[in-house]
Parts: sequence; structure tokens; C-alpha cells
Amino acid sequence: MFFGRKHELDLLNQKYDSTKSELIVIYGRRRIGKSSLIGEFSKKKPAYCHFEAIEGQRMPRQIAHFKQQLQEQTSDSFLKNMLFSSWEQVFQYLTEKVVNAPTRGGKLVLFLDEIQWMASGRASLISLIKYYWDTRWKDKNVMLILCGSIASFMVKKVIASKALYGRITLELLLQGLAPEEAKKFFQGKRDQEEILRYLLVFGSVPKYLEEIDLNKSFNQNINRLCFTPQGGMVQEMDRIFYSQFRETAVYRHIVETLQAGLFSAVELGRKIKISSGGGLMSYLKNLETSEFIRSFVPFDRSSNTKFRKYRLFDEYLCFYFKFMSPCIRTIHESNSQKKFETLCAPGFQSWLGFAFERFCLKQSDKIARILGFQDEVLTVSPYFERGDSGFQIDLLYRRADRVVTVCEIKHSKDPIGTKVIPEVERKCGLLKLPRGHTIERVLISLYGPDRSLKESGFFHHHVTMEELFS
Repeated sequence: MFFGRKHELDLLNQKYDSTKSELIVIYGRRRIGKSSLIGEFSKKKPAYCHFEAIEGQRMPRQIAHFKQQLQEQTSDSFLKNMLFSSWEQVFQYLTEKVVNAPTRGGKLVLFLDEIQWMASGRASLISLIKYYWDTRWKDKNVMLILCGSIASFMVKKVIASKALYGRITLELLLQGLAPEEAKKFFQGKRDQEEILRYLLVFGSVPKYLEEIDLNKSFNQNINRLCFTPQGGMVQEMDRIFYSQFRETAVYRHIVETLQAGLFSAVELGRKIKISSGGGLMSYLKNLETSEFIRSFVPFDRSSNTKFRKYRLFDEYLCFYFKFMSPCIRTIHESNSQKKFETLCAPGFQSWLGFAFERFCLKQSDKIARILGFQDEVLTVSPYFERGDSGFQIDLLYRRADRVVTVCEIKHSKDPIGTKVIPEVERKCGLLKLPRGHTIERVLISLYGPDRSLKESGFFHHHVTMEELFS
């Protein structure tokens, strides 16, 4: 099944329809649908070659696998007995037999998938690609797509490389599906609130959504996928870290610590006993580039402030470290078919409240569009004030039109009543506004305000689950 990605497909087709060659870089976490996107884009394209690398293999094995795929896609019988000992020999043959093919028709789409494995983690292959792009490919109506799932390699060795400087014509970070796109996976078979629960646990990762049995309830699916030894999500955490990072234990320690809340680099360094200097910052940058964590700066601070806070932001990892990791032995040893209810029920409902806040932070651009001020946004983040007056604002926008929009986020199965007013009044009263700015109050909830809260006129705007999915 393929759903959504209209914006990304439009961008790719614009490049395909251009009158010149294009060099595209696409990256994003495992399971996010990079290969599926290019597969959908390439349908009915008359000239398309796809080469996928093998994880964890050295150059000779990568070259042999590339040759095998080249033979399958070109039906070139001579390749069977040929032996390539270098990537240069591979690309020379590819140029002669594919790029220079006189009858291919249309723009050639040349897709190198999981380029970081093809390169065995080294930048030398990227330099060779640069040479062939400059001298053999760019004048031949080629659309070269370099794709990878290790964000640190893609950013440092590809996008920021001197070799490809000024040559990349489209850089695309593939993220989770928008809520309205993810909803299509459920084909009208599940209630919207139930769909939201899946997104709060798994995020909008297409591969995870494909694992859901639409004929079973939320609890049945979570038990099957997360709380049985053979469950598809039980080993996913290990696969994520071992495929992404070399120092797996360090990265896991950081992520597991950030599951507990927001921390500055200094606070985090104290907790995990790593200096908050360059080493820790490098780990944090790699995790943020991979979209497992996100950092936030208070609206009244500059971007290089020491008050920058880090937070675990991947839905599955948040769920895993909260509910699965502490019970991993029971998951493997117990025969119960209802371990989710037994192990998680007491804390799951309150956890959904925090997960809904995270969901809304990820949808902050959409919320701004719903409220009609998307072109005015300067900064967006949660806001925390420590000390005697300690309080939290779930989501805060600072706008160019001199308005500060304060959002109160509530995950409740019932409409929200007037009991929310005193706490929001307190927060707004303690918030130190820039001179000449006005506060607007927004309620974001599943089903909006009840009649009494609506009639009070306390909130300027309301955003509901229905609007987030529209």
C-alpha cells in the first residue's frame, strides 16, 4: 500500500520534468518509506535503474551485489562472467551500457539506495560519484538519486561534502506522514481516536502502520506487536540503534535518560556522567539529525543559549522505554495474551497525555495553519519556568505580529470544562511578555470545549482532533 507523500512526489516530478540533469539527496530514518516513495515516483518512467546496498558488507561484496542487480535490470549476459574490482570499473560500465544507451527514452532515473552501506561508511565513493557526475552523467539527462537512512552520514558525507558542493538540486528529509495521510492506512475501519492512539505509540512511520491488523482492536495489536516474544516491535529498538550508531550503548543511555523529561546539555551530562562539551554535543547532534530527539529554546532566549533543552521525540522509543524495556523479561517469558493490560494499564492513560503534547508539537506548523497565522510564526516551542513559580506551557508561538500564542493541550475523552481556566490564567500571568506583545490563548484537545467553557470566551481559539486529521 502507498498513501500520501503528494508534496514529495510533486517535488520529484518537477525535477524529472526539468530540462537539465538533477542530483537529488533523500534521507530519513529506517522504515520511513524512502524506497517506497521512489518506487511510486518511478512508476511508468521509461528509464529507471535501482541499486540497493547490503547492510554491513565490505566493498567487494557491495560491488558484487551491484553487478548482480545491474545484470538483472539490463539483461546483459556479458556481465555474468565479468569481475569488477573497483567502483570505478562499475561506474564506467554503468556509463557505457546504461547512461549512454541511445534508446532509453526520457530522463534516466538512477537510484542508489542506502548509499552509506554502498560506500562502507567512507566518503571516497562520494568523491567518485562527483567525478562521474561532472564528467559523464550531468550532460546525459540523468536524475541521480542518492538515498540513505543514516542521517549523520547523509548530512556530513553527502550533503555537506566538498565533493557535491553546489551540485545537489534537491535535498529531501523524509519525515513521518501527516495525520490525514496516516489515517488512510486504516481504510475507514477504525475510529479516529483509536487511530490517534496508534500514532501516539508508533508515530506516522509507514512500515509500523502496515503491521497493524485492521480487524483487531488497539489492545490486541499492541499485545501482538509489542508484548509477545515474536512481536514485530520487540526487537525494533535494537535494530534502530545498531543500524544507526557505532557507540550503541552511549546513544541508548542518552535516549533512555531523555525519556524522563527535558534536560539541558549540562543537566544531561551530569545524569549520564559525560562531559557536556564537544563529545556529548556530537552525540546529541547525531540523535537530533536522526530525528530521535529534538531540542527547544525558550521564546525569550537566543538560539545559542545554554537554556536549550533536549527531549526524546520518537514515539516508538518513548513507548518502548516507558512500558516495554522495564518488562522485557516478562515479555519473553510470560504466556499471557494480555500483558499490555496487565503491565501498562495503570500508567498508560496519563502517558497518552504527554504523548499527545508531543504529537501537537510535531504538528505545530499545521496548528498554525489551522489558526491562520502560519506566515507570522517566529519561534515555536514548549516553555518551562523553574523556581518558586514553576510552570509549563505546552506549546507557545512567538509571532511577527507581536502576539504570543499560548496553547493548552488536553488529552481527554470528554469536552474540556471551565476547570482549566485558573491554571491557564496563572501561567499567562506569570509569563514575561516582550514589551508591546499581546497574549492569545488556544485550547487543543480531542473534542473541544464544553458549552460552559465555550460561553466563557476564555480561549481565543479551539483546535480539535478532527481538525488535526483533516
